[in-house]
Amino acid sequence: MRINIKTLVKITLLATLLSLASCGGGGGGGSTSTYGATSSPSILASEFVAALNTNDGTYSTAVQLYTNETLRSAQPGQEKWFVIWDAKYSEYKAVSLNYVRTIVYYDYYSNNQAVASEFRSIERSDILSGRYNGDTYGNDYEVVDYHSSTGYYEGRNSGYLYEDEAGSSDVSLLAKEQEKMKFFEKAAKVSFAYNVSIETSMSMVTLGSKIEKMLSHGNGELTANDQTALLGDLKTLTGVSVEEIQATAGNSAAKADVLAKIAAKIGTSAQNLEQKFLPEVFGTTL
Repeated sequence: MRINIKTLVKITLLATLLSLASCGGGGGGGSTSTYGATSSPSILASEFVAALNTNDGTYSTAVQLYTNETLRSAQPGQEKWFVIWDAKYSEYKAVSLNYVRTIVYYDYYSNNQAVASEFRSIERSDILSGRYNGDTYGNDYEVVDYHSSTGYYEGRNSGYLYEDEAGSSDVSLLAKEQEKMKFFEKAAKVSFAYNVSIETSMSMVTLGSKIEKMLSHGNGELTANDQTALLGDLKTLTGVSVEEIQATAGNSAAKADVLAKIAAKIGTSAQNLEQKFLPEVFGTTL
């Protein structure tokens, strides 16, 4: 049997989530999460930058050097460092990935956008204290200057050098990097627009591209294999399966718990799930 993508979405994600939302109640579901101190110990440099873009609304902050490309990271006793172009302040910065992963913030769940927000708060506090180039000694993050004559970034506080990657003339590599930046920019916009985690927005962008390819290869329709694959993708996106949702039938408390589970998985609140995410992303009002 073949069906178009609109029908597929309705009978899988929308049909199941809407039955949960209407019966379980979004407000009660949020009570299963606990507000408190947390961190993002697995965040990547690219995810941190995408979260900064979402937080700042700039979409042009970008990684210049990853941790495996910086000289400082290779030195014994040093942490993993990466270099970014910070569009908010129009300057280059070197940031310790170890530091970013230990930033503590208060929220209901671990999410990268909260890391970026807390980083900006710490940075703002440093600036107000007269530390305009990062923390005092450049142990966690610092502003760096690019020297075109030597091809290196130099830390203003620490004096450490960070190698420049611009010397690469591999056209295919540069094209891949540009494509990667377009992907993260798109994901950052989705995350900001729908108030979901950057991980969820990246999954949505990836899923959208996958669906486009499926439709282009299937003359605008999805094969049975496509539908099966997308059901798995939708479970990965929401954190629940159709079977799990069906098992909550007639149990409002269980439905509220599953709704909260979905909200936590996509990195938003149950209220936003009902009032914004579902209506605006899938064109359905509750």
